[in-house]
Amino acid sequence: MVVPDLDVERIVEVALAVCDDRGADGLTMRAVADELGVTPMALYRHVKDKTDLVGLLFEAVLHEEPLPAPTGDWPEDLWAMARWLRAVTRRHPAVSELRRSHQVWTPSVLPMTEQWFSLWQLSGLPFELAIQAGSMSSLALIGVVEEELALERMRRPADDALGTSPNARVAFQQQSDPDERFETIVRALIDGLHARLSALASSVARVS
Repeated sequence: MVVPDLDVERIVEVALAVCDDRGADGLTMRAVADELGVTPMALYRHVKDKTDLVGLLFEAVLHEEPLPAPTGDWPEDLWAMARWLRAVTRRHPAVSELRRSHQVWTPSVLPMTEQWFSLWQLSGLPFELAIQAGSMSSLALIGVVEEELALERMRRPADDALGTSPNARVAFQQQSDPDERFETIVRALIDGLHARLSALASSVARVS
């Protein structure tokens, strides 16, 4: 049976709600079909399989907020992209998790990656080092965002467990602003990588 009002846009809308409510493990074709009041087979008339659906979800999430346009100030543009990535991931964390587990490459992913690397090429680093900086900073940034989400879900150690670890106890008691902490980490990452790789480039140039 063909459901007249069932289309890809409606399926993605409901699937996103399922992800937000039930997490990555809760997204199944049956769960989405049940929310739509149809059979799972009805979904397959519009999406090929779950991996296809994950790709559509990821594209929808990326387009909820436009990617910041470059301004020519490469450190600030990297920071703007980092802030954008964090906001997109935090809004729908299950979708990012599904994208990694299903190894989905969508039309928007590579242009986004290309922009990140292009910004590093404006830093004055030699091409190969700029590409290395792009790769390393991307890995570190994704790790920071994922760990930030994981820590928010983690239960604090019991007080008796912290009794012999005074430094850890202080760390767990601190109430730092998460946005300020993220900015400090990202800017230190950008500045530190650029300084270290610039020094490496200068060293190589002197030897040559």
